[in-house]
Amino acid sequence: MNEVILVNMGPRETRVVTLESGAVRDIYIERDASRGIVGNIYLGKVVRVMPGMQAAFVDFGAERTGLLHISDLSGSKQRRGARREQAIEYQLHDGQKLAVQVTRDPLGNKGARLSAQLSLSSRYLVFLPHSDRLAVSQQIEGSGERARLLLLLQEGLAAEDLAGEGGYILRTAAEGVDLDGLRSDLRFLNRLWGAIRRRREGATGPQLLYEELPLLLRVARDLATPELAQVLVDQQSDFQSLCSFCEDYVPEIRDRLEHYSGAEPLFDHFGAEAELQRALNHRVELDCGGHLVIDQTEAMTVIDVNTGSFLGRRNVDETVFRTNLEAAAALARQLRLRNLGGIIVVDFIDMADQGHRRQVQQALQEALQLDPVRTSCGEMSDLCLVAMTRKRSGESLQHILCEDCPVCQGQGVLKSARTVCYEILREIARAAPASDREELLVVAAQPVINLLLSDEATVLAELEATTGKTVRLRPEPRYAQEHFDIAML
Repeated sequence: MNEVILVNMGPRETRVVTLESGAVRDIYIERDASRGIVGNIYLGKVVRVMPGMQAAFVDFGAERTGLLHISDLSGSKQRRGARREQAIEYQLHDGQKLAVQVTRDPLGNKGARLSAQLSLSSRYLVFLPHSDRLAVSQQIEGSGERARLLLLLQEGLAAEDLAGEGGYILRTAAEGVDLDGLRSDLRFLNRLWGAIRRRREGATGPQLLYEELPLLLRVARDLATPELAQVLVDQQSDFQSLCSFCEDYVPEIRDRLEHYSGAEPLFDHFGAEAELQRALNHRVELDCGGHLVIDQTEAMTVIDVNTGSFLGRRNVDETVFRTNLEAAAALARQLRLRNLGGIIVVDFIDMADQGHRRQVQQALQEALQLDPVRTSCGEMSDLCLVAMTRKRSGESLQHILCEDCPVCQGQGVLKSARTVCYEILREIARAAPASDREELLVVAAQPVINLLLSDEATVLAELEATTGKTVRLRPEPRYAQEHFDIAML
């Protein structure tokens, strides 16, 4: 048992970090002002069916409508040669009401992703109201334990008179559970689903039917594993709330909860604060001296591997191979820390040796297998590029904690001072002939003014002679480098 969970409770923010053998493995952040809605269930209304996309826009009470794809309709199957009646225009119509669950938060200018295949989670089970299948988490590998759990679930359903009343998936936490534990979860889920159905029957328009638990309580329901040694909470009142929840729903981890009362802040004490800050950096240093460069764009995330200061001891091929091997493990960890999703392209350092390529590919796939989020990894190309996809599970750490730079507007680069100088000179040449004023005032950032007074002073003097205007320069410390104004005096 080497896993520790740290819970830092701020006035309007909850931060959770999982430590494995003392190293930060996962970071979760939830803010009251922008709390995610993944897992929430709403009564929605179809506002537009789009046959060309086999999807529909659904109003569920949010600012933007959500997108419901045919593959996320309850009981629908998207396959080649499907019957005409299975197309979305034959299953949904404008104005139709249906219950939907948010599977992905709104991101940028995109609305939420919705599903009509509802699910409700408890400690040991996931309840699927519109399904009839019984299954066991793939994380439980023992065939004997899998068979035992399925038999136990069937026995529990019969005892609670719930057989045929929906489908269930046994979660990883169910490993080793007894019949009493399963029956308790079955009763809880049955009561919860009954309450949701009653709210739906009484609803007249789009509204919330079920709200997912806050992050503080999801710690006990979702993050507690058999390897969990300790959960530390730094606020007494929130520690008591978590204790009460565990006593009712997860009693087996109650004795692992502890209130942290140290003088040093909780995250500082365990080094999590520094790790969180490093997870926002553009560059990630490797122990060997190489580094990763991580760029998030709207379309994809690109990760570049560089040898940096690593010189190796034998030859260039060995240096490149060792750097790529370490990078494979490091980038898999960064995907989890930063919660990066969607398309990810990794540019490894070129390797001529096919054996080295295979070993790096294998190391990457082994590292990705430790990630609970579904990831699909392609083969390494001749240019040592690897393309992969990682299922989006909420916003990335950068999207939660950062915003676009007001100076560069998210481009990540600024025009050089010399570029801005030439723009000013061109603007003077355009504006001067149209004015009857004798003087022009140029207001710009100090580096730009410095260039106009030094390297570009001769060009500026020639421009004054050509236009017959006097140009005055004034530095403005509050201006960004790209910002300038030209006034006629």
